[in-house]
Amino acid sequence: MNDRTAVFVHTFPVGKHTVTMTLTRRRFHAGRMTCRWSPTKPTRLTMEEKHQYRSGRAAAIADFYGSMRRLFGLIVEI
Repeated sequence: MNDRTAVFVHTFPVGKHTVTMTLTRRRFHAGRMTCRWSPTKPTRLTMEEKHQYRSGRAAAIADFYGSMRRLFGLIVEI
């Protein structure tokens, strides 16, 4: 039986790729954020793709903290 629970999932495009960031939590353990690239992880990114990735990652983290703030009333500064 898998005791991992996906707490948060955010997907965004980077060039011709798609990135999915997932925050999972195991019972009695800290959470873990993973980043999956589809179809494959690129070996290099152009400057535009780097900008897209960083913007998407920042949006995912801000969205996660925003949902935690609404859920638990946390005040989090990034």
